[in-house]
Amino acid sequence: MTLKRYELFLALRYLKARRKQAFTSIVSFVSVLGIAVGVAALIIALALLTGFQQDIQAKIIGANAHIIIWSGGEAPMAEYEQVVRRVNEVDGVVNAAGVVLRPAAITTSLGQSFVSFKGVDPNNSATDLLERVIEGSADDLLERGENDGVIVGRGMADDHLLLVGDHIEVMVYDADMLTPMGAGWWRHKTLRVVGVFEAGMFEYDKSWALVHLETAQDMFYRSATAEGTDEGRPDVVTFVEVKVDDIYDTGRVMADITERLGPDYVMMDWKSMNAVFFSALQLERLAMFVTISLIVFVAALNIVATLVLMVMEKNRDIGILLSMGATRRGILYTFILQGLFIGLLGTAVGLTLGIGLSYVADRYRLISLEESVYYLSYVPFVIRPVDFALIALMAVAVSFLATLYPAWRASKLDPVEALRHE
Repeated sequence: MTLKRYELFLALRYLKARRKQAFTSIVSFVSVLGIAVGVAALIIALALLTGFQQDIQAKIIGANAHIIIWSGGEAPMAEYEQVVRRVNEVDGVVNAAGVVLRPAAITTSLGQSFVSFKGVDPNNSATDLLERVIEGSADDLLERGENDGVIVGRGMADDHLLLVGDHIEVMVYDADMLTPMGAGWWRHKTLRVVGVFEAGMFEYDKSWALVHLETAQDMFYRSATAEGTDEGRPDVVTFVEVKVDDIYDTGRVMADITERLGPDYVMMDWKSMNAVFFSALQLERLAMFVTISLIVFVAALNIVATLVLMVMEKNRDIGILLSMGATRRGILYTFILQGLFIGLLGTAVGLTLGIGLSYVADRYRLISLEESVYYLSYVPFVIRPVDFALIALMAVAVSFLATLYPAWRASKLDPVEALRHE
């Protein structure tokens, strides 16, 4: 070993415990442990928030369209087929379809409740709801008759004890219907349960019901003077749903759609429709990162204490090295390397611990949640490579900064003063 390579040798040697340096070794161990705990806590916290956000996002996007288009106001869209045709010509659009989404009251043997009925075309859908039928079959929506089919959410089926084959009474308020009692009346329709879907989100599973598009048109838009006839059911929709191949490219797709349709239509993408929710998650993520990062900063203070004690103990050694020709830069590098070794070891242990615990918690679903509050039945953990790299770089950078002052003080030591009493 030449003198030019002594910095690494000394840095590793000073980390080894000696009988007279037990206290310094304990402080070094606490520094490693502190960084490891901080890094592991960061990994677990960000994995939890990432898993929660991605799971919620996937369920929201699966139950809803990536983009919705409507003509503005409360009037239904009569020209939706032309809109669908033009939208399907836009690059990046997978599919577009018209839907009806309106509220109504239902009556079962267990009581009444309000439900959002969504009319869809089983042969042309822009969402994944029809693919999430867990009982019955979505194909039964195609069979229309005296009692049209309806697919209810799992939560609704549980609340009303509904099984495939049961019937529900639907009441729709028609403000335009004239009766001897005045304007406005409740219209009734009987639907047969042909399936149960599970969107994975409590809100949709409890309060959504799927019917055929024509059934929804008949329920909500039919003429009061021609009930039950095809002439009384206008071919209109509430809005048009659009599915794209890249959910993060909706801005560009909406700009292209506007060029084709003109400025008379209003559009929103999934990010805009859930902006408040996802903004809150991002803020919580940032707050969690900053808060738990303080653990790493506290551990970095232990690195400062470790190196200060080491400099005091190695006062004589530093003086001898300087008198033998060692450079002050070499002494500086020695103690910087020693602090970095502590930081790297703590970071490696923390990353291993955090990843391992996150995997076990996700694999065995250790943390359960109340679906009616959190939309999820358990806490998912997802570790993104960018989070992994960011946490590792932050921990190493903090460790490096903690070494600068003690290493600089060691490099400024006067060898004459260090060896005066030797």
